Amino acid sequence: MSITHHSGARPQDATTARMPRLRRSTVAIALSAALAGGTLVAGAGQASAAPAPSTAAATSTAGLSTTGHGLVTARTSKPVVKVSVSRKTAKQGKGSTRPRFTVQATKGGDAVKGRVRLFVDGKKVNVKKLNKNGIVRMKPLLKHYDVGKNRIRLTVVPAKSTGLAKVKKHRTIRVKAKQTSGAKVVQVANRYVGYRYSYGGTSPSSGFDCSGFTSYVYKKATGKNLPRTTSAQKRAGKAVSRSQARPGDIVYTPGHVSIYAGNGKIIESARPGVGVVKRKMWQDNPTFVRV
Repeated sequence: MSITHHSGARPQDATTARMPRLRRSTVAIALSAALAGGTLVAGAGQASAAPAPSTAAATSTAGLSTTGHGLVTARTSKPVVKVSVSRKTAKQGKGSTRPRFTVQATKGGDAVKGRVRLFVDGKKVNVKKLNKNGIVRMKPLLKHYDVGKNRIRLTVVPAKSTGLAKVKKHRTIRVKAKQTSGAKVVQVANRYVGYRYSYGGTSPSSGFDCSGFTSYVYKKATGKNLPRTTSAQKRAGKAVSRSQARPGDIVYTPGHVSIYAGNGKIIESARPGVGVVKRKMWQDNPTFVRV
């Protein structure tokens, strides 16, 4: 007969006794992990700790700024741009001139890296790189301009690494047309409108007859010596049709000459009591002579 000894607790009670200690260890490990991550989720009715800001979010990107929503936006600051123009009027033809544009871009006193684009009436005609001092000089060819008013736009485009925005500057350039010899003849002839008519006259002091007037004007405007009589002046150049006539051509009718001023008008020393006048061409079928 065997005798069985009973301890007061069943064998599984030893395992049960260890479980509270395991739960406490698990809670301690979870709490340590939560604190290390910066977040603690509490039970009902308890506060939650705010997440710690990450280093990446707290640091702004070079050349960029962050908004309150954490979005990254391009920096809007602009460089200081100065523009100077050598002249505001250009001239075509002999002794032609062209304006030169000097552009300087700085920020905080330092030169800005980048390029400058030059537009004439909206058309890009030149692009150049800013030098180490943030300066560039540009001199567009005359072919890029139109006669009259031209609107110039200079756009400074900083390098992306600067984080700076573009800057636009506007200027106006006027271009004078090349003056032809015919235009010069008309210009000189206009100076003597109102002078008196005089038979045989060939100068402002003595007055003019018709051929005396044309010969005087041509000499002064072009340096050419025209024959003295009307018939000789008809043969002094090449006859052209009415549709080909240009300002400065001689308008011949038997016994009379005048200067074509364009747009159907002439300048002539007409007759006594009228003198030198500019008026609508009255000749029906004249000969136009290109001298």
